[in-house]
Amino acid sequence: MKGYSAAITVGAATLWLGLAGCQIGPRAMIVASSHYSDAVRIAESEQILVNLVRLRYRDVPVFLAVSNISTQFEFEGQADISGDIVSGGPDGATLGVGVRYSERPTISFSIMGGEGFQQRMLQPLQTPAIALLAESGWREDRVLRLTTEEVNGLKNAPQASGPTPMRKPKFESFEEAAKLIRSLSRQRLIDFEFEIRREQLSASLPTSQVDGEDTVNAVKAGIEFEATPSGALALIAEKRRLFLRFAPKSDASPEAVRLRKLLRLDPSQRRFGFVDAEDSELDAFEPDQVLHEMAIDARSLIGVLYYLSNGVQLPQEHVDAGVVNLTTDATDEPFDWQEVLAGLFTVKTSKKRPERAAVAVRHRGHWFYIPDDDADSKATFLLLHDLFSLQAGDVEEVKPVLTLPVGG
Repeated sequence: MKGYSAAITVGAATLWLGLAGCQIGPRAMIVASSHYSDAVRIAESEQILVNLVRLRYRDVPVFLAVSNISTQFEFEGQADISGDIVSGGPDGATLGVGVRYSERPTISFSIMGGEGFQQRMLQPLQTPAIALLAESGWREDRVLRLTTEEVNGLKNAPQASGPTPMRKPKFESFEEAAKLIRSLSRQRLIDFEFEIRREQLSASLPTSQVDGEDTVNAVKAGIEFEATPSGALALIAEKRRLFLRFAPKSDASPEAVRLRKLLRLDPSQRRFGFVDAEDSELDAFEPDQVLHEMAIDARSLIGVLYYLSNGVQLPQEHVDAGVVNLTTDATDEPFDWQEVLAGLFTVKTSKKRPERAAVAVRHRGHWFYIPDDDADSKATFLLLHDLFSLQAGDVEEVKPVLTLPVGG
């Protein structure tokens, strides 16, 4: 019996050591974190794309926000021991060990809504937000095409900021200017510069009228109180400002001359600041006005989504059924929106699930997707994601909460 007891003791020790050294939980959490981030990335991308498709069909968009990610780990250990006792011979024991591991991850979504969210969706983008996107490395012509309805009187399909219009919009002069901006930037004949300026937002206030709560609320709003030369306090905000600057050698460039003419820029001036149209010198009834700044009439966030939704290609059966609105030109011929969005954004469609897609969604019995090799559309889609995060911000969430299993 002594040999049998020894075998059991060694087997139990082996089992304990095996389970103690089996750190499945922490290791799995480290590995699984990338899976969770992928799940969130895919969910957010599909949400944006399906809402673009919905807007093209004039269906109601719904926006969800990831509110929680959680998981449960379960471990079970099992051991079997069997042995033989042989009289007059060596005793033998066999040890069997089993470990079972399972994981149950879930992602919870909340509906984005409320007055704050709706206001941010509908209010026009401000030039500081546009400047921030350009400053972060996005190509300036891409940012301007996406976010603006008009620059210095050049219209960039302003009617496209709502449901697909019936008639072809004006865009040709703006499109020419955008191409010139890209060409001149590559030649380093123009450049975009950024400044942070401190602007006073309020009249001077006696220090006795400002308490600690006022100071905290100001900081939450991204502004601050600052002492004036008279010893009073005033609200101050830092604002980014974007400038277009022409290099001296651009004077000899026909493209630079053409860009100045399109934008009606003062030929004696080299640097032009971007301002909101409502604060600019631009007079819509003075087509020959010489301008000293870049007046921006920006889209709202929902306007940007509507604008890009025109890049969604439509199944012919849906066109024939009349479930989507088609734009026509002056001769009543169908207008191709790729004249506006070429090199910016395209969503393709197919009856079957696409094999190579950066993101794909199913809507009304068809697949809509951005091909993985379409670098321009992928870049614009990523820019849209950044813009949505920047503009939508932290807003209240509307119940109920939707909880879905990951990969299940």
